[in-house]
Amino acid sequence: MKTHRCILALALLLATANSLLAQRPEPVLPVIVSGQDSAWYARQAEAWEAEVKKHPKSEEAWRNLFNAKYYLKFWFDGLKEPTSAENSVLTRMEQAIPGTFTYNYCRHTISMSSDSEFAERALTMIPDDVGHETVDGLLGYLWRTGADLDKGKRGAQFNELLKRQYEGGYYPDFALRYNYNQLEGMPENAIYIGHGDLDLFPKIMMQRAMNLHEDKFIVVSSFLYIPNYRDGICKHLGIPPYEIEAAQFRLSKFIHYLSEQTDRPVYLNASVPYNLEASANEEIKEFCECLYQEGLLLKYSSTPYDNAAAALRAFEKYHLEYLTEPRFRTENYWKGSEKLQVNYVTLLPKFIQRFKAAGDEKRAQWLYRTLRASITNTQLDEATKQRYLQHLENFRP
Repeated sequence: MKTHRCILALALLLATANSLLAQRPEPVLPVIVSGQDSAWYARQAEAWEAEVKKHPKSEEAWRNLFNAKYYLKFWFDGLKEPTSAENSVLTRMEQAIPGTFTYNYCRHTISMSSDSEFAERALTMIPDDVGHETVDGLLGYLWRTGADLDKGKRGAQFNELLKRQYEGGYYPDFALRYNYNQLEGMPENAIYIGHGDLDLFPKIMMQRAMNLHEDKFIVVSSFLYIPNYRDGICKHLGIPPYEIEAAQFRLSKFIHYLSEQTDRPVYLNASVPYNLEASANEEIKEFCECLYQEGLLLKYSSTPYDNAAAALRAFEKYHLEYLTEPRFRTENYWKGSEKLQVNYVTLLPKFIQRFKAAGDEKRAQWLYRTLRASITNTQLDEATKQRYLQHLENFRP
């Protein structure tokens, strides 16, 4: 009898342990926002699958189940459009909640076409409580279909959604300040070609929600492969269309075209050259020889010029004192985006040496302390902090 009691007690303990280990359903956000690994997404898929069974009409449950499956594709195959769709989340969703915002948005996410009937439907029924990451997805769709150039209803909706994101506090303060410095360092009417949400949305958000640096023209590098987006840019800039077969398009060649055809200076995020076509090595080499660093950005110029003087002019416009301030709040989104801070330490320390060589020891010391604070005041892990602090020591005045 004692043995039976022991077995029963052990079974109860195991059952309790299993219930404690069971994953609780949590909001499933993009990898870059959540900072979670594949195991977490896999567990969330199981947790939200259980919620869908309990509440088959819940848009929240379906959306999070879809997200968990979708973001797993960063490690595995994830959720794809199957030829036999009877077991797919989307097919089940269509049967359970057809015609809803959630179904149309998720369907658009899978198709990712430049002209999506599903995205268009979703844009007409955006809930007030929809997540910021979903609004970003719709903003991306509007942007690549030319809403930034539209003066009518579509452009107004683009602006409204940007204001909604800004006022919601979704984008970290330090990310906005970094992007502001990039805009501040460019001359008037510059063309900026960027890459990635955290590089592009803060800039267009500042223009549309804060009315700052509205003279700069923001271009999404990945959208340039879409002919309609390219044509819209050329029309806006008042230059002839860029006539080329889709299979022959080269981002480097188009950047050269913009530089030659317009009277505007062309600037790039430092990450853009790393995303050029790997198949045209000679073209890329020639292209990179036309890139000149000006502080936090690269300028494209087929004509050589004194980038040292230009870089100093850009640097003089930067607002860097915020780097010495402590972090006053924990950011709820974009975990890991504080890595933007290391760009200051990577791109600006040569100015320390320049000031010292010019006999301005005081300014050299100030910049060293400021750049050091840009790392020590972050919530980066200690190993990352030490790596960049060690790099900075090479420029210590």
